[in-house]
Amino acid sequence: MASILITGAGGFFGKALIRAFTGAGYQVLAADVFPLTEFVPRPGTEDFRYVRMDVADPVAWESSNLRGVSGVVHAAAVTPTSEQMQANPRSLVAVNLGGTLNALEFARSAGCTKFLFISSAGVYDQSSDRVLSESDADGGSSLYGSAKLAAELMLWRYGRMFDFDVGAIRPTSLYGPAEEMRGTRPFVTQVKMLVDAVSRRRPVRLEGLDARCDWVYVDDAADAAVKLFASKMERRAFNVAAGQPTAFKHVVAAVERVLPIETSSDSEYVVDGGPDRAAVISNESIRMALAWVPEHDLASGIRAYLAEAD
Repeated sequence: MASILITGAGGFFGKALIRAFTGAGYQVLAADVFPLTEFVPRPGTEDFRYVRMDVADPVAWESSNLRGVSGVVHAAAVTPTSEQMQANPRSLVAVNLGGTLNALEFARSAGCTKFLFISSAGVYDQSSDRVLSESDADGGSSLYGSAKLAAELMLWRYGRMFDFDVGAIRPTSLYGPAEEMRGTRPFVTQVKMLVDAVSRRRPVRLEGLDARCDWVYVDDAADAAVKLFASKMERRAFNVAAGQPTAFKHVVAAVERVLPIETSSDSEYVVDGGPDRAAVISNESIRMALAWVPEHDLASGIRAYLAEAD
């Protein structure tokens, strides 16, 4: 089986990607900006090699540690808060766009035959109540989404110019094991906050119960990545979505079916389901092309998450 490089391997989705690709038989070289001492793989992850590198540094891509790979799964990104984007847009662009350019240049020079880009549903404006398909991407409402879409455009051009197979997935909001706050992603999801509250027996104040979001279990999204990478990608982008936004109150109910949540109107630990992402992000394209649908609904995903968190 082919040897591939997975960037952003120490992140929430990166760890799921390593587990999914090694489980599918790929030899994986995992790369991340943080040292190996800070990396804890998910249970069930097969053997892989690890290298520390900053994807925004062109010199890092010249390392002999990267030799011998025939494909790239590029998940490295920074996902800052709105305040951080406003304060330092250069940092976001340097990693999310410049880092992707560096990865593409590496793939070209190394003779890689395949390149899968981990994009984001942030390329869409999800605030309005409408159905969004892949052709509706406009950069969304943030610099993060705009940079992801710009990186996709580079990807399509590189694939055509240098004749390697390229594709992208656009996951919606992911939840599941191994999510943590990091310097490259200084926040966690509402699902993670609820699970932490339950495990620590901490009272929580709930807000934004009617706010909607499209939730996908992280391992289901990783399986979609493996399926697409193993196929002929042909410069296609696919939504990886449940296909239906879910109100936050239903997320709360799914957690409570497994373990009780102690609520208190006086608690300083607030979990807010907002903002409201009302759009339906269609998964029809990936269902038709790859026969992929999420294996877990919200209830079974929460159970699997809590089982691994124990």
